[in-house]
Amino acid sequence: MNNYHSLIFICSILILAVCIQSQDSKGPGIALCNFFGERSKSYCGLSNVLITDIPENCSSVFFFAVYMDLNYNATDSNYSSDFKLLDDMLNSGKRIIIYYIHETQEWPTVLGCNSSNEGNNSFDEMKALKGFFDEHPKIAGILLVGLEYQSKSDEIPGLSEKFKKYLDLLKKTFPELIVGVEFRGKFLIDHYTKPLIKWLDINLISSAMDFYVISLEYFNPCTADLINTGIAPMNGSNTKYTLEKLVEALQHLKFPNEKIYFKFGIVPVSPDELEYTCNMTNEKLCVQPQLMCDWCSDTQLSYNEKGKFSANNGAGFMVRYIDFDDPDNCCQCETPYPAFNAILDGFNNVETKTCDLFNRG
Repeated sequence: MNNYHSLIFICSILILAVCIQSQDSKGPGIALCNFFGERSKSYCGLSNVLITDIPENCSSVFFFAVYMDLNYNATDSNYSSDFKLLDDMLNSGKRIIIYYIHETQEWPTVLGCNSSNEGNNSFDEMKALKGFFDEHPKIAGILLVGLEYQSKSDEIPGLSEKFKKYLDLLKKTFPELIVGVEFRGKFLIDHYTKPLIKWLDINLISSAMDFYVISLEYFNPCTADLINTGIAPMNGSNTKYTLEKLVEALQHLKFPNEKIYFKFGIVPVSPDELEYTCNMTNEKLCVQPQLMCDWCSDTQLSYNEKGKFSANNGAGFMVRYIDFDDPDNCCQCETPYPAFNAILDGFNNVETKTCDLFNRG
């Protein structure tokens, strides 16, 4: 009899473990990677990086972006509708999640506010989205963008309830889809300290949300005091946009830690905000440091700290763009992709072995 009860107990533990594993698998993983995918274009003059060459530890890879207009026409960031890069990514065997963008001023219409079809916009959009998924199969998830209000935005009555209905319909239509939403950390701090209008009730929508991405890639402009810590500092007196202040805002707004992913830029940032993406590479930081002496860049130590911060305050992290993080190991570090690996090490509470070229004096 004792053996029988022991067997029942063990079976119960195994069933519970399977359930927990099933619940965990609904999220995007730990280490999320934005993929630029077009380094070899002539204006870049850089070697191409295939999606199959990026780190295996990228648990989900993000395509930027699918823009859906109010007539349900989908285009990418180059205003193209052929989505060749997306299809190449989908054929790689990696888990692909798309950025899905409505412009901020479009969301009231999408959610049925002031619409001309009695609030059926969301149903019509799901039909269009299903057609897009049929044309580009194997999309694992969707990251919604554009819900932040702007300084001149009008308040949307019942925004939280409308958005929750939209999410419920999205989940019902695509039950296997991983669904997330991205907000700028800078916006969340501003909303926490001095809200301009009533905005989202995070408590209300969280049951329908698999993950939140908190973007820190434009957290601060590059200034002299941020040259060796990057533009997302842990703390500091010269700016209110710090990771410590962000944690306060996230707690106040009731974001659930187990669904938060912190998105870090992993390339040097110029004091000149008009610099092209192609000039912002870690290999350039290592090979031509004299050209970037006044640019802001994290060290492996500060990236490591950001990984620990992500583990202590969230479920994971995202990097942008993974293919600009020294894929050919020009920095002569222990492995290619030194910034990504330093953040991942920090998340796993591992101290990163530093390399001289990457860490400026």
